[in-house]
Amino acid sequence: MSNSSTTRKNWMPAVPKAPHTVALEFLRRSDVWARVGLCALTTSILWIFAFGWAPSFPYRVRQCPIRDLHAHTAFEYDDYKKTEEYRDRARRNFLCYYATDKQLLEQLRQALISDVFELKQKTFDEVSGSGVWSKFFPPAPASDDPDKPSEPVATENQFESFRASLAKDEKLERLEAAIRTAFLEIDQNGLLHNLEHEIGTGSMKEIEVYPKGDQLNRVRVSVSDVRIAEVSVDLRDRLTAEINKQADVITDGNLVAERIFQWIKPQLPVTLAFDATNTARAVTTAMKAVEVKKRNYEPGERLEQQGKDLELQGLNAGLPLDSDDLKLLYAEHTALIASEGLGIKVLRSALFFGLYGALFAMMAQYLHFRDHRLLENLGQFAILLGLMLVTLVVAGLLAIVPDWRAEIIPVMIFAITIAIAFEIGLAIFLSALVALAFSLVQGYGLAEFVILTVASSSSALMCSRIRSRTKLVNLGIVVALLVFPIVIGVNYLLGQPWTTALLTEALWFAGGAGIAGLMMTAMLPFLERLFDIQTDISLLELTDANHALLKELVQRAPGTYNHSINVASISEAAAEAIGANGLLCRVGSYFHDVGKLRKPEYFIENQSGGVNKHDDLVPSMSTLVIIAHVKDGADIARKHRIPRRIIDLIEQHHGTTLVEYFFKRAEQQQAEKSDDHPEIDESDFRYPGPKPQTLEAAVLMLADTIESASRALREPAPSRIEGLVFDITKKKLEDGQFDQCPITIEQLKTIQHSFIKSLNAMYHARVKYPEKQPTA
Repeated sequence: MSNSSTTRKNWMPAVPKAPHTVALEFLRRSDVWARVGLCALTTSILWIFAFGWAPSFPYRVRQCPIRDLHAHTAFEYDDYKKTEEYRDRARRNFLCYYATDKQLLEQLRQALISDVFELKQKTFDEVSGSGVWSKFFPPAPASDDPDKPSEPVATENQFESFRASLAKDEKLERLEAAIRTAFLEIDQNGLLHNLEHEIGTGSMKEIEVYPKGDQLNRVRVSVSDVRIAEVSVDLRDRLTAEINKQADVITDGNLVAERIFQWIKPQLPVTLAFDATNTARAVTTAMKAVEVKKRNYEPGERLEQQGKDLELQGLNAGLPLDSDDLKLLYAEHTALIASEGLGIKVLRSALFFGLYGALFAMMAQYLHFRDHRLLENLGQFAILLGLMLVTLVVAGLLAIVPDWRAEIIPVMIFAITIAIAFEIGLAIFLSALVALAFSLVQGYGLAEFVILTVASSSSALMCSRIRSRTKLVNLGIVVALLVFPIVIGVNYLLGQPWTTALLTEALWFAGGAGIAGLMMTAMLPFLERLFDIQTDISLLELTDANHALLKELVQRAPGTYNHSINVASISEAAAEAIGANGLLCRVGSYFHDVGKLRKPEYFIENQSGGVNKHDDLVPSMSTLVIIAHVKDGADIARKHRIPRRIIDLIEQHHGTTLVEYFFKRAEQQQAEKSDDHPEIDESDFRYPGPKPQTLEAAVLMLADTIESASRALREPAPSRIEGLVFDITKKKLEDGQFDQCPITIEQLKTIQHSFIKSLNAMYHARVKYPEKQPTA
């Protein structure tokens, strides 16, 4: 009874677990939390770079607002008109710089003393006919009034009196000292007729004067104190006062002072020169020092921006925004952020993490159903997250520049990189997620999402076969031609008016797409090394017959090399027929048996003269030698730096298939022995695997086996070749060799037909030519 109950319990179907039980078991897994932690770390970094606690700034240059813009909060902004008024006032009141040349006044005084000394040495008759005395007694200017009496002419008595007053050298020295004292203020301030700077470029009442070559010692001077016409009036009084102080040696001070003044007055030189360079530099500094005046905006108030003519212009619907408009809007945006409380920031941060959590959940779900290996491989998963992080950060940094639309460049490069390194479908999906995240976080809206998605998806779709670097350049051009009308169409449908700004926007996006293609051309070699990517370009380099490993294979194992060439031919055609990478199959075929270089004589295709090394070995030992060529091939490939994808094909091209010949031979030998020996373990005669993981590995496995078997056909007729292909394919399928690769029955049929076609062409019938008959 109990035995029957136990039997029934063992045969009862398993009870499905409750959903909450499945969820708890899932959450207890450490590998799940490792991936959740990576997603959380990525989101945290993006939260910092994107200011996830603050609202997005949705305005960009050339964007046309759908409605008139009004302030959402109180803020202040630069009032350019009022600031310009203050700056203009500062410019008009600025004291311009003038340099004075004191040497000119010194030369004037020396000439005066020289003429006085000459008068002392001559008589009235001698000087009356010369011009020296006329300098001291110049003729009066002609008067228009005939009734006005003329000025008296110099007399001999005046000359003698002037001469007698300065008869001794001591008197001459005292006169020179008096003149120098009277000129002290003029020496310091300088002289000019009229100001050299224009009205409005500086003060017209005062200037700053400094000795020539000594700009630091500037003094503030009234214009009336340097103008010659006004200075000469005071100079007469100062000369008279200073000369009269020397009354003990100069008897007639008034006469001497008057004659000296008459000599000096017409010869007063202009000693001041306008320093335009230093004045302009100082004016610029003074203008910058003027504090920018502010205007206060209240909530709901219409936003207005001052144009070049400093007149207020509203930020109206339908008018494209420029960089100055963006500065005003960003000032309002900054004030809005500052006005928000901690609760709003926490809520917005939570929504930010929720958004990226949903995006990463979609990514994980896609990988779970479409490419589970990437989800299971923590390193590959981290690389995907890292690429997304770098793309979003770089795109965000480029978006800071208001005139550019360069965010399309990193998004396209991301899509192309994923398409080349992983898979096109994954590139399309992830680039769409990146475009969505960027558009939402930056506040760009639907138009930006559509544009970036179209650009990235089309870029990924064109990466199926990259056999030349110029293809990436052509890719950029094609995407640019596609993006240009998309930008115009999407924006126009979403309410943007038809303006030159819209065309400019489209040109910027198209230019970014072209630049992305050029940049990817330069970056491709570095990405191939960084992610161990094999594009068709790098694969073609491995097909060179001068490759060191292939040359060694020709020399040491010519039969294996010939076999590899045949496998490459039929596998490439089959792979192309099912949409797999035919070039990868071709390159993998070249290198799949390089492990036979270790012991080439143990493989039948390299044996000659009928000698078989395995005749002296037991089946188990022969099996070990045969199986070892897979591991040896992977080791040799790594030593020669063969790419990882080729090494995978080397390791997987036999899967876990049975070395059937030696297994049956072992069974036969076992049957001939007594019944006491244990049964032979089939696992000892199987390759270690892994089984084929990709379509290319599956094709290579079948091509390798079928090509080897076809050599054993005595008469390779089409019917025999067809039967051989079908039998081997069926055996591999029933043995479970294709359980871990995404191959379908329909694809297997396509591969079979391709093999049959290729082998029939390889073993086609030939015309038998008649032999030459011997002559009698």
